[in-house]
Amino acid sequence: MWKILAISAFAIGLCALPALAQSGDSVRDAQQVLKDKGFYSGSVDGIYGPLTRKAVRSYQKDQNLTADGRLGPQTLSSLGVKEPAPTTSFSKAGTQLKNSYSNGGKDVGKGGKEFGSEIKHGDVVEAGKDLGKGVGHGAAKMGEGTGHAAKSAAKGVKNAVTGNKHDTTSTQQ
Repeated sequence: MWKILAISAFAIGLCALPALAQSGDSVRDAQQVLKDKGFYSGSVDGIYGPLTRKAVRSYQKDQNLTADGRLGPQTLSSLGVKEPAPTTSFSKAGTQLKNSYSNGGKDVGKGGKEFGSEIKHGDVVEAGKDLGKGVGHGAAKMGEGTGHAAKSAAKGVKNAVTGNKHDTTSTQQ
């Protein structure tokens, strides 16, 4: 079961790579630098949307970089923005999965315990409600953690594929 869930999280990360690879701290930092330099007028939110892409392209043209609108290593370096090392992102993904599944599993267990108690006392309806609540809360925590882990894994894959030339000795965030 755990293998299937881990593989699913990794697959989601790979499928969502184009959308997720350029989001988060490095985008937020790039947006701030672009805003300070007068290329970006949107909110500094870490989301790589159309305004950010347009600002990046304008900056790249101004700096005689390849104007592809992407925050690749050359553009990030020119902006003075560092990306986290791939190993940091993968490690973070593993920790996120571990924590969310641990906490989610506890909620499922709690629902099961309450279910058993209610069955023992003959209240089948309340038992079903308790079990449903436990499974629902547990699955929600697992799903949220899987989503965060997929984003972290996508960052790690992107950095590994594009050859992140920045500091690879950074510690886990």
